[in-house]
Amino acid sequence: MMKRRTFLAASTATAAAMTLDLPSFATPADFGALRSKWADALTGGAQLDPTDPDFRAALDRLDTGVAASLAKLDRSASRTQVFTDYPLTADPSVTNTYVRLEQLATAWATPGSQYQGSASLLADIQAALESMDQLSYNPGQAEFGNWWSWEIGATRPLANVMVLLYDELPAEARQRYCAAIDHFVPDPYLMFPPARAVVSTGANRVDLCQATIVRSLVTEDEAKLVHARDGLSDVWQYVTTGDGFYRDGSFVQHTWVAYTGTYGQVLLGGIGKLLALLAGSPWAVTDPKRQILFDSVAKTFLPVVHDLRMMDFVRGRAVSRNTESDHDDAYIAAEAILRLAAGVDASLAGPWRAAVAGWLQRDTFGNMLSGASIPRVALIKSVQGVQPAAEADGHTLFASMDRSVHRRSGWAYSISMASRRIAYYECGNGENNEGWHAGSGMTYLYDHDNGQYADAFWPTVDRYRLPGTTVDKLPLAPKAGGEWGAARPTTSWVGGSTLDGYAAIGQDLQGPSSPMRAHKSWFCLDSGIVALGAGITGSSGYPVETVVENRNLHSDGDNALIVNGTPQVSELGQSATVSDARWAHVEGVAGYVFLSGADVQVRREARSGQWRDVNTGGPTGAITRRYLTMWLDHGIDPSEASYSYLLVPGATAARTKALSRNPGVVVLGNNSMVQAVLEPKLGLTLANFWQAGQVGGLIAHDPCSVIRRITGRTVEIAISDPTQLATSLRLQVLAPGARLVSADDGVTVRRALLGADVTVDVTGAAGATRYVTLRL
Repeated sequence: MMKRRTFLAASTATAAAMTLDLPSFATPADFGALRSKWADALTGGAQLDPTDPDFRAALDRLDTGVAASLAKLDRSASRTQVFTDYPLTADPSVTNTYVRLEQLATAWATPGSQYQGSASLLADIQAALESMDQLSYNPGQAEFGNWWSWEIGATRPLANVMVLLYDELPAEARQRYCAAIDHFVPDPYLMFPPARAVVSTGANRVDLCQATIVRSLVTEDEAKLVHARDGLSDVWQYVTTGDGFYRDGSFVQHTWVAYTGTYGQVLLGGIGKLLALLAGSPWAVTDPKRQILFDSVAKTFLPVVHDLRMMDFVRGRAVSRNTESDHDDAYIAAEAILRLAAGVDASLAGPWRAAVAGWLQRDTFGNMLSGASIPRVALIKSVQGVQPAAEADGHTLFASMDRSVHRRSGWAYSISMASRRIAYYECGNGENNEGWHAGSGMTYLYDHDNGQYADAFWPTVDRYRLPGTTVDKLPLAPKAGGEWGAARPTTSWVGGSTLDGYAAIGQDLQGPSSPMRAHKSWFCLDSGIVALGAGITGSSGYPVETVVENRNLHSDGDNALIVNGTPQVSELGQSATVSDARWAHVEGVAGYVFLSGADVQVRREARSGQWRDVNTGGPTGAITRRYLTMWLDHGIDPSEASYSYLLVPGATAARTKALSRNPGVVVLGNNSMVQAVLEPKLGLTLANFWQAGQVGGLIAHDPCSVIRRITGRTVEIAISDPTQLATSLRLQVLAPGARLVSADDGVTVRRALLGADVTVDVTGAAGATRYVTLRL
């Protein structure tokens, strides 16, 4: 049988060949028009106004960068590298050299730059291109180091330089430089040396197609252009395993890693540029399934950005990069969305622009214009005057990548999990080697503190006490579990169910590289989150803890902590144990209600670290940040330990105290069979059945997640299979006399003596929720 990826490559190649069988009416003028269009995209084009202060600042930054690059230019006749700090025998110097040459070419071609049209700069670039062709980047060179540097990192800037300097480069030279690209990327559908036998997917496919398409403009090679254009279609097809977009909005790269925030946005940005380039040309993208890509803006990207912060739980290894904060990745996403908006219907583009305008308005930690390139400035200017949109309320469950986001006015709460389908964390290339517990139920509270995770969080936080996690304190070696997403549990019950913005989320937790097990649930409501843990068991000889909070107070924060009405750990370096804690409050952050009481450990400390601790390529300068931490100590090798607390973002101390007396929720079950809560005011029962069982008028015959809402005489049921292994689920709803009003496809309802007997076909459902409405 032909493997799926081989089939995709073959089928796409066949489609491209079929396209080329049709007569072409393209002319040299069509290629010339696309070269001009691409050059405008690189330089700002007609939108560039050198007198505008923001554009002027970007131009000055470009010129300053060019001056610094020229200072490192080796002009000697016998040079063995183009720039003195980039020896061509070391990876990634080839990539970095071409990136610098693109910078120089951009300045030469940009109106308002002091280098525009400079004869001496042009001569330097021309000579450098020749040196690179002779010394390193040519058809006789074998790849070394990282494959990406040769096939993606170098090809795109080299192609861009050739477009920017097209009329200034001899045709013979252009052919040689293009031959080098063809050597390293003979077919954008394939990648990786030496045989190029690995099918490219996701962001890698888009990058390779971009290099090929732009390169095709240089030699006016229609066959290459069409082949690469048609290769884009693969990346916006829905997938059910491996890399790509899933129907629920998930985006996965490297097979096992939730990667919307880096690889996903690279893909979106690259496609957006290429769709805009080809629009109106003989090679415009017309695949009707490109709507999947357009839909991904609302389904995939908007839910994981909050106030111009790309949520860390979809940034993979990038969290360990000192040069790439959550804001930086959100800036890239915003840029990609605005670029894509330029080529779609106004009904789609309008909400996208409004969302970006809202992000820009609420970004208080960074500034997207700071350090912006000229094209980025132009995109930001395009939303001036657009009415900013608020962050939307609701809940998004990404069942295919074990991620969940709950949103209410002023805050968002994200949950990062792991299963046999998705890795605990990804490390590789010396990055994120201590991210072990990021998939152990880590939670992120996004509120008015716009720099909570951007302000050196990862090099300074206690990586054994990530907020929300239940962890075995067994010491772990760097890269424990393996690189590139190899660190995965064997458990499958991870996910949950949703109903009109409410959610029951759960994780059957298996400790990374340890024997610890726990059942964790998060019931997501209007006021906050009910967090339950049960069956917490360890046998490693080390303590097991659940981390209620671990808040970055930055370099000088002194947020007060109150537990049971009494101030605690007011000074740095203080720790305390508060017995029978009923409630706690962190000033400016949240209230915490311990629903059954708890012995709470609290600590205020200054923690020091360096980026090199989490990334072997990071700087070694010491960084210190203050942290306020609360955790529950389950003891060494606990057996069937549990916890229950309510987290209320933004609550005052007075409200938290009041909630400790009347939390508005009732825990119906918290054990290894079922975890469930009742919210009487909303008529909501939310339950995660780890095995068949009964709670609150619901009888589950299979492991499942269920939400029931009773409004008057209407009963709504939401049910899912978080294991993604079942073919059917059976649930009995105790509601005498209930009759069916509506049900999703695949759901059958049989009236029974005590209520309704619901059977759900979940074959291929991939953890999606199915719905039933009954009438009493």
